[in-house]
Amino acid sequence: MADLAFVLLRQAVEPQPTQVITAARRYGFELMLHSPALDGGGLAFDLTDGAGMIVTLVGVPHPDAVEMPVGVTSPPPEEIAASSAHLIVGTVGLTGDERARDTVLAQLTAAVLDCVDGVGAQLGHGLTFHRAGIFAGAAKLAADQQEQLPVEVAVDVTAAQESASRMSFLTHGLVRYGREELFVTCEIEGKGALSFVYDLARWLITQPSGYPPTGDTVGRTAEEKLPVARVPSPTGDGPEVIRLDLP
Repeated sequence: MADLAFVLLRQAVEPQPTQVITAARRYGFELMLHSPALDGGGLAFDLTDGAGMIVTLVGVPHPDAVEMPVGVTSPPPEEIAASSAHLIVGTVGLTGDERARDTVLAQLTAAVLDCVDGVGAQLGHGLTFHRAGIFAGAAKLAADQQEQLPVEVAVDVTAAQESASRMSFLTHGLVRYGREELFVTCEIEGKGALSFVYDLARWLITQPSGYPPTGDTVGRTAEEKLPVARVPSPTGDGPEVIRLDLP
């Protein structure tokens, strides 16, 4: 099974193999440069567990980046548009479930990102690009704490205006981990809504039975009682989402 990630570059410069190998050690991986070299260019590395990683420089802008939604952790649209090249990071032979493979892929991609002038990165299944520092920081945190990839990179979050005074946050990616997506509305001038979305997404991923029933209540405090509703996705596609309306 192959897993992919993408890195947006300011310039079309391939990372140096020795730098990638050194950077990977910071994330807990020992890489060996694969020999012979790949036909058609690109770098290939072997992992000690038998898996492999291929890094391919594509000297043109990512074909879809400027059309992708911008998430709350995305680079500014003008930086995405200015990216002149991108890298494809592919892994083969990773084991485990989606969360485990995503964690390893993110860490290996972050090692590559540490060696280039990157704008942002995303896992292949993602909807948005994450700023380079956020992506690498989340991967390093997982490595340092020997935990799975933080929800801030594992799950994408987009924002939309609902009315003159209200907005919403929508998650993209919880379904990959067997959970329902979150649709949370809040006051535009309010505070703490995004943190609440991430906290609830983290709880849903980590709790084996994290399925609050419709009509039940959740909240940011013991006193707050937000009714759980299930509604069609505001994207118009996919399964129902959990809707919560913050005051």
